[in-house]
Amino acid sequence: MTRPTIVFDLDGTLADTAPDLYGTVCWLLAQEGRSRVSFARMKSLIGDGAGPMIKGSFGDTGGVPEGADYDRLMEMFLTYYQAHLTDNSAPFAGALDAIARQKARGARIAICTNKKIGFTEKMLREWRIGHLFDAVTGADTFAFRKPDGRHLIETIRLAGGDPENAVMIGDSPTDTGAARDAGVPVIAVTFGYGNTPARDLDADRWIDSFNQLDRAVQELLPVQG
Repeated sequence: MTRPTIVFDLDGTLADTAPDLYGTVCWLLAQEGRSRVSFARMKSLIGDGAGPMIKGSFGDTGGVPEGADYDRLMEMFLTYYQAHLTDNSAPFAGALDAIARQKARGARIAICTNKKIGFTEKMLREWRIGHLFDAVTGADTFAFRKPDGRHLIETIRLAGGDPENAVMIGDSPTDTGAARDAGVPVIAVTFGYGNTPARDLDADRWIDSFNQLDRAVQELLPVQG
């Protein structure tokens, strides 16, 4: 049987990236003479890329610029964020240990994120963990992205796995939607960023920490190896 494939979302699932995203949003608002938004508000906007964070934060503070002005804000956001990806961001506690345990059991490990692939790969390099993953795909890897299930399916295949023996781990409807569309079981983390409470997500299992991941995976993929 094909070895199991464990696929992680990045922001709010594998890693706590909100601090540097929030710092970027606050910097951008300040550059435009806008007031800050709350950290909680910004966290609710993470998951679908920079666009929702810009539109949400600027919508809350006086309106969203359009056309060329919006494009300018997007370029400013991406340039600043790229220089500050890991200032205050890091994998969640227990995440790397959980990956090590799954790899020791023969699992393939992948990331399927709606963050741009260049940013994702740079982040993994700065944390020195890129070697842990059999495949990493981002918002611009394919012509489709989560919640389109093809994003997840193609990530699994790039990792050398089989969607019939894989599981998705995420924190938002974007992740559970992709998993359902792909026909892949999904585990939701309760410590993520999404607006929807984890227990209300359409998941097969829920975990409060990565210490609970092994059991959840074993229950969903009981035959491994």
